[in-house]
Amino acid sequence: MSAKSRRPGTASSQTPNECVQVVVRCRPMSNRERSEGSPEVVNVYPNRGVVELQNVVDANKEQRKVFTYDAAYDASASQTTLYHEVVFPLVSSVLEGFNGCIFAYGQTGTGKTFTMEGVRGNDDLMGIIPRTFEQIWLHINRTENFQFLVDVSYLEIYMEELRDLLKPNSKHLEVRERGSGVYVPNLHAINCKSVDDMIRVMKVGNKNRTVGFTNMNEHSSRSHAIFMIKIEMCDTETNTIKVGKLNLIDLAGSERQSKTGASAERLKEASKINLALSSLGNVISALAESSPHVPYRDSKLTRLLQDSLGGNSKTIMIANIGPSNYNYNETLTTLRYASRAKSIQNQPIKNEDPQDAKLKEYQEEIERLKRLIAPQQQQRSEKQGTIKKQRVKKPKKEPISQELIGSALQASSADLQVDEDRDSDGDGAESESDKENEAEVAKSNEELERERVENAKLAAKLAELEGQLVRGGKNLLDTYSERQIELEKKLVEIAERKKREIEIQQQLELQEETTLEIRERNVSLEQEVELKKRKLSKCYAKYLALQQELNDCKHDHNQDLRELEMAQNELVKELKRQLLIIDNFVPIEVKQRLYTQAKYDEEQEEWKFSSFPLPLPPSGGDGRQGYRRPVSHPQRRRPTSEHALQEAKSNAPSSLRFKSENIVSYELEMPCRTTQEYRTPKVSASLQAVLAQAMQTGGDDIDIVDSHTNSLRSRLENIINANSSSNGGPGSGAGPLAANTAGSGVGSMPNVRNIKSSRGLPSAGTALDSNRRPPTGRIPAKKPASAYPKARGLVNK
Repeated sequence: MSAKSRRPGTASSQTPNECVQVVVRCRPMSNRERSEGSPEVVNVYPNRGVVELQNVVDANKEQRKVFTYDAAYDASASQTTLYHEVVFPLVSSVLEGFNGCIFAYGQTGTGKTFTMEGVRGNDDLMGIIPRTFEQIWLHINRTENFQFLVDVSYLEIYMEELRDLLKPNSKHLEVRERGSGVYVPNLHAINCKSVDDMIRVMKVGNKNRTVGFTNMNEHSSRSHAIFMIKIEMCDTETNTIKVGKLNLIDLAGSERQSKTGASAERLKEASKINLALSSLGNVISALAESSPHVPYRDSKLTRLLQDSLGGNSKTIMIANIGPSNYNYNETLTTLRYASRAKSIQNQPIKNEDPQDAKLKEYQEEIERLKRLIAPQQQQRSEKQGTIKKQRVKKPKKEPISQELIGSALQASSADLQVDEDRDSDGDGAESESDKENEAEVAKSNEELERERVENAKLAAKLAELEGQLVRGGKNLLDTYSERQIELEKKLVEIAERKKREIEIQQQLELQEETTLEIRERNVSLEQEVELKKRKLSKCYAKYLALQQELNDCKHDHNQDLRELEMAQNELVKELKRQLLIIDNFVPIEVKQRLYTQAKYDEEQEEWKFSSFPLPLPPSGGDGRQGYRRPVSHPQRRRPTSEHALQEAKSNAPSSLRFKSENIVSYELEMPCRTTQEYRTPKVSASLQAVLAQAMQTGGDDIDIVDSHTNSLRSRLENIINANSSSNGGPGSGAGPLAANTAGSGVGSMPNVRNIKSSRGLPSAGTALDSNRRPPTGRIPAKKPASAYPKARGLVNK
């Protein structure tokens, strides 16, 4: 690394441009990863700030990937070491009036929340945020001739919405921008006076933060949390004011649905989290490539980090990674983004004498209250002096009463009554003067009491304002000793020295090839060939690494391109659908008016429709301008009463004058009817009687005979008779049946019904098979009358 490109080593540097400091921290293997036998693929070298990543699946095809950062910490690094070597100098620069930002970036379950917050109740495992509180108040307590005002705020970005963690039920928050930077109006801020106050505020905010369960983390953060600290300091001697702002950010981790098993609400949260982190990656890439356009407005997170990335701030990025092969792709992505963030340039500027400093307002208010209280206190002291004088001149009653008592004892009983009367007259005169004096004293006391109450109120307000201002230079012996302060200074020096050593080591590695060529002189051709081979092997290894990096970049680019194409296709489909609706269902004049009214709001990032202003009437001859008529509703053209609204909803002809648009709505015109209602047919009384008689249940059988049945019966009887005569069987049963057949043979009239009684007829079962039904149409009498088939003619019983 050349001297020109060397990054600044101290956090309190006054250089105009300063790169983002990138630190990588690797967590230890989890119990689940050990039980599954997942190998480690990450090697961390803290002395050189180098992280190596090896793909154990394709070890033969891929080379080891090497990344260099400002600092690197393995699983054995403690929270204290990380804070003193990385964060302590940044907080010191914030106490000098600079803006600072610390944010943790990485995959879910890699220890971002542990790095920022740590474990409650354990001093060794405290995170960056509580250690920052202690450093701030240590500096305030040992600084003399300074007044401090410390305000803290806590918010989260959940589902791309800002939420105030100190006021959960507060109204919707928006991100605004002004000349001094990005801010959030209406964000609740709490004034703190000690470390305990700040820790209490952090606990309240953590209770309101959104946390969920996933397969990769039991307490996964489902939102991005930002803890804001604003420190205003005023030098009492020079009356100069400086403001330092520190943003401590705990980002939600990027995750894949296949690994986390997120579904329903957790899946929606993951999509919003990945969208915000993707926007952050695009901002880092744009700043690293010095792109003319940086997409800060793609998400709320990047809007809030606008000053921290490429703005007026000193920034530390802590990239958290996992050592397991199971998270190889996510670790590689995190290391690449962290490597790109190293080249981001910030322009930190000390905030001196800002216009919006509350400390200045408080000082002016305190002076005003002091000026109000001073004359009232002086007037009160004067009134108290006059009251004392009046009390001294007051006549006393005790000596007169003693003389009267003495004269009464020496006088007689007759003279005693006269003296008592005189004494009562003297007492009356004295009591009147006492009453007047007491009335004046009471009146003066009332006035003094009212003034005392007013002074008490002003004094309480003054004490409250002075209480919010913390004066430095006190309680030093109660908090830290002189040795501890010196020890902290030594720790800062050691951290600076270690950073310098890492930078020198990186420079030596870059210049290793040059120094190797200078030291080794070519003695023979064989040595020269050996040297060239070694150099060629190094160059070839670099070529393979760059080739693999290029292939990975192409793969990532193609994957991102496919995702963008899918999103673009969905947006184009939605746009075509909307345009189709507008072209076919919206009138042309209305469409033109909508296009004219549409305006883009950059703050809220959405299109809005502004209504046309009403034309002003012409000004009169006296030069007075006309005025607009007030409207009852912002979407209506003129004032509308409740009666007009009700009439406009009706479709009566008289309601046309109440319509606000030239649109008449008509009812649907029905066509002429060509059908009729179904009516049941009327049956004559005689036919109903016949049908009722036929449907009655009777003991006799009913035979329904027609010409076709008679012909079949005659043929059957002939066959039976022929068979019986040829076989010589008994024919006694055939006589009556034959006579009946002859009487109703084929030559008889068609459609003749012959109804007989079944009592005088022999059974035909002797000549037929018992398993076959005779085709004579006889119906057994066992079935009910409702089972008979319907006759096609009259039926006679």
